[in-house]
Amino acid sequence: MHRLHQSHRGRPEGRKEVERVGLVTRSEIDVLTPQSIDEALDILHHDETGIKIVAGGSDVIVQLRDGIIKTDKLLNILSLKELRFIKHVDNRIHIGALSTYSNIIHHEITRKHGWVLVEAAKQIGAIQLQNTATIGGNLGNASPAGDSLPPLYALDATVGTRSKSGKREIPIEEFFVGYRKTALKQDELIEEVYFDALGPNDRAAYLKMGLREANAISIVDVAVVLRDRSLDNSFRKIRIALGAVAPTIKRARRCEQELVNKPLTMERIEKASALALDDAAPIDDIRGSAEYRKALLVSLVFQALHKAALGTVKPDE
Repeated sequence: MHRLHQSHRGRPEGRKEVERVGLVTRSEIDVLTPQSIDEALDILHHDETGIKIVAGGSDVIVQLRDGIIKTDKLLNILSLKELRFIKHVDNRIHIGALSTYSNIIHHEITRKHGWVLVEAAKQIGAIQLQNTATIGGNLGNASPAGDSLPPLYALDATVGTRSKSGKREIPIEEFFVGYRKTALKQDELIEEVYFDALGPNDRAAYLKMGLREANAISIVDVAVVLRDRSLDNSFRKIRIALGAVAPTIKRARRCEQELVNKPLTMERIEKASALALDDAAPIDDIRGSAEYRKALLVSLVFQALHKAALGTVKPDE
């Protein structure tokens, strides 16, 4: 974290000015660096200043620079190795909050049982960013354009949090409560995210459209997870998640209802894809107009469903 003074084991040893790029305004930031989860939770429990948690820093440091986040204290949890893991336990995939996107892309467990998240992780910035950005940071940042979030919605993930008071398990659709707002309490940190493993009878796909081919923020992105395939190519569970078309990630519920337990043919998929608009409320911004996003959304939902139900569904196939 360039120009930020780090103080170790949670005790600030001093302050150092950090310049905002392109501006003359300056602020002073204390960076507390706990050496254990318990120490981090102690700091959060006693904090009254609105301390901001930072790990890879790919989002937080930019937001500090641009004045989006206003704080004079950061809690740097990057050294908490207990939060960096990927496990397969009781048919669930558990991913620690400090797992980077490179960890997710290359790990055998996620490649085999969470490939839709792998596909999204591959499109998050350049390799340098994938090596530093963490899934916990993407969850905490709560951007509706966060690339990992639609796959986690489609996978029906649960966010595990921890505080001095204990642990909580929050369904991902309850974790995000508004634009860049989460259900995370001031004294909590994200410990992990977990979801049911994708199996041989499941299908999934992720598609994203940005202003350029790589390293771009999503204009629209879509994740589809189809579970429990039958011989007639119908699926008992269908979840379709839409990114960058509302203040938070949205489920395309009417589209799901139109497809669940029905054979997924080209005609049925094409008809149902238009229903995704019922659950979207896109806005005009620098990356695209609302009308453009609506047209793009229908196309991406169709393509993702086609890829999952009728085409190649795994990166290794």
